[in-house]
Amino acid sequence: MKMLLPLLLLVLVSQHVLAPVVEVYEKEKSVLLPFKYSGFIPEDNPTVLWTRDDLNPKSVHLRREETDDLKGQHQRYRGRTSMRPDALDTLDFSLTLRKPRLTDSGNYTCSIGNEREELKLTDIQLHVKDQELKVTVIEGSHSVILPCKTKPDLPEDTRVEWTHSDGKLMVVYSNNSVHLIELDNVSCGCGMMNEDLLETGDLSLILENPTYDDTGGYICTIYREKDILRQKVVLLVEEPCPSWDRVILVLLGLLVFLVLLVLLVVSGGLIYYFCKHFNSGECLLLHYPQC
Repeated sequence: MKMLLPLLLLVLVSQHVLAPVVEVYEKEKSVLLPFKYSGFIPEDNPTVLWTRDDLNPKSVHLRREETDDLKGQHQRYRGRTSMRPDALDTLDFSLTLRKPRLTDSGNYTCSIGNEREELKLTDIQLHVKDQELKVTVIEGSHSVILPCKTKPDLPEDTRVEWTHSDGKLMVVYSNNSVHLIELDNVSCGCGMMNEDLLETGDLSLILENPTYDDTGGYICTIYREKDILRQKVVLLVEEPCPSWDRVILVLLGLLVFLVLLVLLVVSGGLIYYFCKHFNSGECLLLHYPQC
């Protein structure tokens, strides 16, 4: 074990330099800080510890072989963190953080150890954002762009996913091609992306023929090397405004109705006046029995 420490520490330094970045919006249900270990597990009660050095106490989550040990956990994370029960068997040390807050932004460190020693494995930068893009379009428009932009010159293995806020996957970009996902046995067939998106960093989704049913949240997830970046777009599809010819027809119809109503009231009043004034029996023929 001691002979492997220099090599292991070199790997750890490299992982620290290439600390991945995870982005999430404050209103999301949860966020995953992903990390899969490929090294050695210490003997005698090994533990996996997630920490934030800027907190006191710095413990975010501690996992033992059989259970979680949250006695020393910082109070702001109470009831909001979890790891796989079999983390030390599968070597999946990913941390799930529920209901992310703006104050959760920071550098998270994952370490492995036991009662005698502790080794830092990786750092992950978490950015919790409070802004979301809003796009408004009129129903019947030819198309609408759901913007999603990042740094240009993305790696060839970058993967981009567009999902609806209900979790349904819509469009996937991977291996230099765009794949439309089948939803409810009907191909989406409605989304397009730029051909040079890796060079420009413009990962926007073009939604064709938007309808009122398309209103809702859309999430663009970018898997760039070790980074996981997310951008949320809220689409509002409004009903089209009535055209001027329809407005004029409605106004004319209303005017005609008012004129007829006035004529009816005036004529009825005149007939009643004459019936009352002359006390004529002919009123009965006009359905005024009170005369």
